[in-house]
Amino acid sequence: MSQNDAVRLEVVEFMGKKLNFLDLGKDIAPEIPVYPGHMKTAFWWHKTHEETKFTLGENSKYPYGFGVKGIITCDHTSTHVDAVYHFDPNKSHLSVDKITLKELIAPAAWIDLSFVKGRVHITIDHLKRALDEAQVTLKPGMILLYWTGIEPYSETDPYYYLSQYPGLDKEATTWLLDQGLVNIGTDAASLDTPADIDYPNHTVHAEREVVHTESLVNITKIPRHDNFYVAMFPLKFRGLTGSPVRIFAIWEDE
Repeated sequence: MSQNDAVRLEVVEFMGKKLNFLDLGKDIAPEIPVYPGHMKTAFWWHKTHEETKFTLGENSKYPYGFGVKGIITCDHTSTHVDAVYHFDPNKSHLSVDKITLKELIAPAAWIDLSFVKGRVHITIDHLKRALDEAQVTLKPGMILLYWTGIEPYSETDPYYYLSQYPGLDKEATTWLLDQGLVNIGTDAASLDTPADIDYPNHTVHAEREVVHTESLVNITKIPRHDNFYVAMFPLKFRGLTGSPVRIFAIWEDE
């Protein structure tokens, strides 16, 4: 069964409230699609349970042994957050371990941009249409998620997934960040369309020093367009340009 065959939703009691946690992140595995040119993921046994039992010897009463696996991956694999250092080599002081909690845990909204098809730019007009349809008003300090509809192809047609999606143009990105957003996330492999090698979205994020998040899943399973939170948790890689994240949409039933 693929990771998207079931909606990964759990009710968790937290701070005295019962909250819905919807997993918005992909698995990390050797078979997942990776952005062209990025390192693939590999796992291997570094030490098996049986090897541990052998090295402990007959005098040990530990019945199982312990297993340890090695990992090779990329700091932009699977669902991940891009630090500002990813966008600009002169901003190593804004590496992934320096991202603040206010950029990772915030009130959120999501919009449907799946009417923008293929390798084209998402414009301000597209954004305003989607915001109007969702009845969403952007506010400073929010995280915005947008769905392009490319998500299912991650498993059914990885090459299509990595090449046939829209991305925010310079004006649209600037307008969104002017609203005070602290993070923008999408189901696509990048916030820039692969048709535009000038990377206008990444460029504006570099200039404005705002992070963004790529390769999400389950955005459309969030049962409301606003009045929920997004919380994501990158690994604290010192000096790196990004990190895979565990990411959740969180809301309380009314």
